[in-house]
Amino acid sequence: MRHFLPLFCLAFVACTAPKIAEEPDAGPKGPPARVDLPPLIKLEGTLPPETHADGILRVDGLLARKAKHLDQKIVVRGYLVDRYQCPEDAKRCERPHVWLADAPGADKRMMLVGIDERIAEALKDGEQYVVTGRFARKSDDGFVMSGGLLIYEQVEGLELPPEDDKNKRRKR
Repeated sequence: MRHFLPLFCLAFVACTAPKIAEEPDAGPKGPPARVDLPPLIKLEGTLPPETHADGILRVDGLLARKAKHLDQKIVVRGYLVDRYQCPEDAKRCERPHVWLADAPGADKRMMLVGIDERIAEALKDGEQYVVTGRFARKSDDGFVMSGGLLIYEQVEGLELPPEDDKNKRRKR
């Protein structure tokens, strides 16, 4: 019985209808408020073109659509805008690599890896190249770029200097 009375009171309070306060009259309603929103932005239009007129990929177009081309063999046209230079006092140097962009001084750049010293020396700064390779996030020789990098297979029209005897002996 002792437990029955609090349960009864609780049930009585819970079952009563809540009182709704009446809202005061706000007066006459005017026209709806005018909302000035900025014009719509076309996101598709803000992406750079994927390819040049001849169908070869652009560097900025590739980087903007990296998921579409990841782990595929691709052909890219770009200017050589920067290269790795080993410091003279370094005990160890990184493997040769260069950066490509759509124009000299462009902010979107892609690293080209998997090249040897002969290829790196044959590539000239500021020149435009058509490069074939595999687009990936990491290379077998240890380079990792979350934005993607190009693993070298071929550069169109690049003439390599002849191998010297030291390089021939090392490769055996």
